[in-house]
Amino acid sequence: MKKAKGNKGLLDQKRFEALEQEKKQWLRNLSWEKALRLEEKMLSSELVLEWRENFSQDSPVCLRMALLNRHREQ
Repeated sequence: MKKAKGNKGLLDQKRFEALEQEKKQWLRNLSWEKALRLEEKMLSSELVLEWRENFSQDSPVCLRMALLNRHREQ
């Protein structure tokens, strides 16, 4: 592989192919029990709870702004 000049190497998607293949293989080998545990863990995280508290039905963009403002105040 040629060495890219400047930051062009950041745009080269070939460097992520191995990671993508590894992720796909991991997902194929994932059992139902492990998948359910991971999903439950994600759904019970503080980020999701904070998202639920601050979600605006009419304007999802407002959620991002509300979270940014809330973190600045703290």
